[in-house]
Amino acid sequence: MDKNPSENNQNSTNSLGQLFKPNNYERAPIIQAGQPNPIESNLRGITRPVEASSHQYLPYTNYQGNQGYTLPPQVPTSQLGIDSTYTSSPQRHQSFSQPHLQDLPAQKVRMRVSKACDRCRNQKIKCSGTMPCNTCVKHKKECTYSTQNSVPNNNMANYENAPTKRAKIESPAAEGNYSIYNNNTVSQDASESKHTNDEKKYISHLENRVQYLESILSENCTTTFKPVDNRDVQENNENMKKKLIMSSSKWRYSRRHQVLLSTKLCSTMYNNLSEENKKKVVLPRSQYFGWNMSGCHYVSNEKLPDLPDFQLPSKSEVYFEFFFREINSVFAILHENLFRDQARDYEELFRNQIHLDASERDAKTNQTRLFSAILYLVYALAIRFQEFQKEDGPSIETLQLEEQLFKYSYKVISILSFEWESFELIQSWLLITLYLRISHRQTSSYMALGRATTMTRSMGLGKNNPKLLTARPYIRLKAKRIFWCVYTIDRLFGLSSGKYGSLNDTDNMTPSQSFDFEVERDSWLTMPAYALLHVARISNFIHTSVSDEFGLVKLQQINSELDRLNSWLNENGFDNQSLFDDTRQFSPLVKAQVRLHYYDLINCIHGKLLFNYIGTKISNQGLKIHMILDSCESIIDILDQINNANLLYTPWYLFLTLLFDSGINAITLINAGIYNSRCKRVLQNSIRLITVLSEAPVKIKAGEAVIGSRYTMAKECLWAIKMANHILSLRLEEDMKDITSYGIDHGSAEVNKQTFDQFGVNKQGVVPEENSWQQSDNKTKRSNSIVDRENLPAKHQQEPILANESDIASNLDNPLNYVENAIDSQLGNLHWFDQWLDYNYDI
Repeated sequence: MDKNPSENNQNSTNSLGQLFKPNNYERAPIIQAGQPNPIESNLRGITRPVEASSHQYLPYTNYQGNQGYTLPPQVPTSQLGIDSTYTSSPQRHQSFSQPHLQDLPAQKVRMRVSKACDRCRNQKIKCSGTMPCNTCVKHKKECTYSTQNSVPNNNMANYENAPTKRAKIESPAAEGNYSIYNNNTVSQDASESKHTNDEKKYISHLENRVQYLESILSENCTTTFKPVDNRDVQENNENMKKKLIMSSSKWRYSRRHQVLLSTKLCSTMYNNLSEENKKKVVLPRSQYFGWNMSGCHYVSNEKLPDLPDFQLPSKSEVYFEFFFREINSVFAILHENLFRDQARDYEELFRNQIHLDASERDAKTNQTRLFSAILYLVYALAIRFQEFQKEDGPSIETLQLEEQLFKYSYKVISILSFEWESFELIQSWLLITLYLRISHRQTSSYMALGRATTMTRSMGLGKNNPKLLTARPYIRLKAKRIFWCVYTIDRLFGLSSGKYGSLNDTDNMTPSQSFDFEVERDSWLTMPAYALLHVARISNFIHTSVSDEFGLVKLQQINSELDRLNSWLNENGFDNQSLFDDTRQFSPLVKAQVRLHYYDLINCIHGKLLFNYIGTKISNQGLKIHMILDSCESIIDILDQINNANLLYTPWYLFLTLLFDSGINAITLINAGIYNSRCKRVLQNSIRLITVLSEAPVKIKAGEAVIGSRYTMAKECLWAIKMANHILSLRLEEDMKDITSYGIDHGSAEVNKQTFDQFGVNKQGVVPEENSWQQSDNKTKRSNSIVDRENLPAKHQQEPILANESDIASNLDNPLNYVENAIDSQLGNLHWFDQWLDYNYDI
């Protein structure tokens, strides 16, 4: 099962771990104490002791350079593993201040600096060694040190992350200078050269470490180093999540924990009171206290509209069956089993309120207004599809009822969404989006989808929401299914509208790449919805791209995913030729929607390649012209099957869109002069099927047409595609006239036939009985070599052996014979031309 993603700075998992899949993002692995990083050890040649520590520091802050370690030269940052860190032990971390001198001998010690500043050294005066030194401060001069390793000794306490400075001491008992390094006294004169080299290498090492740490922070600036004790951290994170859950029974998503503090504070104090004192106080309710400064006038709540009085043309069960089989199974917006139970309860409740007057009935059914709005959306969608599928067209009275039901639902949902948020409201906006996508404008459909996605983000669906820890199992399933439904519709409708990124992919999880439907199967999810989820997952490459220009590697990955999905679709009954084979479980139109969305995705990815043929250069080896042509032919094939089944009038939005796109793609390729035969068939069938839609009338029962065309936009598409075809034909006609005017009066073909006549072949291709050069015995041997052609065997004088197609075909069964015959044939051809090598021959 899928797992929950981990939040920033947290690695704990929650009770929803089996429902959600983690992000593709992975935290950088942490190298803890006792687990030395092999990358860093190999790069630096350092073997570190195994230590246990309960703290964590930046890597190698406790470096000690004079313990037999060999520092390598500077390594480029690109060679360092950016996913590795190191945890050091505090026991090895030492301070670099004066307390290091407490272990020195008791005799008087005078500290000296290792080097003076540049000015004091040039003037050969005593330098305090500070930064700046006393002399430079006194004379108000700039104090500089020529080398990087001359750090003043009195500021060493401020350099805890620097190497231990060698403190020079001068003992009265000995005139030599000594260096204290890690409590070990060594001779400075003996180690001066080696130590200087070590310090230079160490500086290079520090520069490498700074670049390395900067690369880690730039790659993942939102994470921190993971503590060592993972078990304690996980327990703390789990407890923190449980404590910061809002006590409200409604689904809320907010990280402003100050809102929760007052409720928790009062509850804690209230629980410590005696029973007698508890009766004297009342706990404050859970709300956002102090949200605004509103006082004397709140915006009044808008009154919900009255329930419409209508009579369905058929029983409600008919519309339920049609909706869940032909419409809902595509995206799985509603849970069929639950909705049917709720519909039965709603009918029972409404039946018991018939004896009440209108005001009492409305008061008792206000709590069911949201469900009634969803129910009427189901009716509206089912009526739209059923009525437009009819051969004679829809009933005008029924369409007016459909509009009435939709407007009531839209108004109720808008009023409730203005003040509330819930799972059911998200489902309602998805149904409205689908209805408007089928029957109304682009803007209205996109705005309705925006309401759904906004509420999804507001409620924290698809995130690691703490409410999931205390939610019931069905609520967790509901949150998961609704989120993936919003994700699918957002990604697929975004392709058709060209508006990407309604759901921020960085804040939400991505679907699993597994095609195992049995693992995900439940009473809510359908296989077509699962297939479209994978189409949406691949389309996410487009949504998350910063531009329309994809790199070759990314396109290769997309094409690989498309091939995988195509194989899975073919194996599970979604191939083009099996749409109408098994109609018991899923409708052929539902399976066709999956395929058409798949081909629409291909056109969106590879369709930009067609701009190459109209003057805009787009060069990318990952774009495939054959994939565009194959998808256009497959679209025509699918819609032709649907038309033969008298289902082309079903108002699915992709039918007309893809027919028009396929025709325009074909005209583009014909204009470029490539794949003419295939493109002409696509263009012909596109115009034919669009014509079928444009000529579909709306008739009354008597058979008289009351409306000329039930699909007004089909006429617009037909006009546009025929106009493009007309422009193409005029352009080809002008080109034909121009090319013809250049000259096509080529004359007789005799000049083309009088070839090789001097070689003994006449106009008709027949060898004459006798030519002059063949009458001479000397000239019959001119196929021999120049040196001794008269002494060569007679077989070298034969005519060339030319193998015909039948001889080649007969030898295909025996490749060895075919090769030998071919070699003999080619040698004969060469010997035949040798006869013209006689320089004494008078041409």
